[in-house]
Amino acid sequence: MRIVIVGAGSIGLGLAEDLARLGSNELVLVDTDEERCQTISGKVDGLVLHGDGTDPEMLEKAQIREAHALAACTGSDALNTVIAMLGHLAGVKKIVVKLDHLGLHAACQSIGVTRIVAPRLAATASMLSALYGTEPIDWSLISHGGLELAELPAGALVDKKLGDLELGDDALLVAVLRGQQLLLPRKTLAVETSDLFLALVEGDPALKKLRRLLQLEN
Repeated sequence: MRIVIVGAGSIGLGLAEDLARLGSNELVLVDTDEERCQTISGKVDGLVLHGDGTDPEMLEKAQIREAHALAACTGSDALNTVIAMLGHLAGVKKIVVKLDHLGLHAACQSIGVTRIVAPRLAATASMLSALYGTEPIDWSLISHGGLELAELPAGALVDKKLGDLELGDDALLVAVLRGQQLLLPRKTLAVETSDLFLALVEGDPALKKLRRLLQLEN
């Protein structure tokens, strides 16, 4: 699988090293720091390019149109969102974006980003749970148990009530993300354009069904 990683900091480099260990992956790393590129070029089993990952010409040099996946791992949420948009325009099927804040979450969701990763928010939540003596949720138990936590834009439910969404037995709406707030999914809640739904679904068929209900593109 050909994977383009933009941003060769600790997360991007760590991802590249893990993917290289898995084997059978063709890796391309892009970073704006020339010295860093020179340092890691001999450490990573892949092509390392010095340049701006928000430059379409640089992404063409990385053969983005032939890539099976794209990971935007720079230190800027705005740049990562732009990179994701360019990858989407180039037809990349799997796009993973690192975001440190929630501000651009909706923008990434609107272009069909496969997964948004928020390491800073996850670390903060973990530290808070340790300080207050609560136990953080191990989300791996959900995936191992056959469930998936999906993040979906409001779609056709905008300006309607949550109670208008008729879910079957294979999906459960657990929260609504609105800006920096997580809201309980009350049936009387009026849905806004920027809202994101967090739902637990039983496998891919249930996720596709939920996307159809929201009239989202597959």
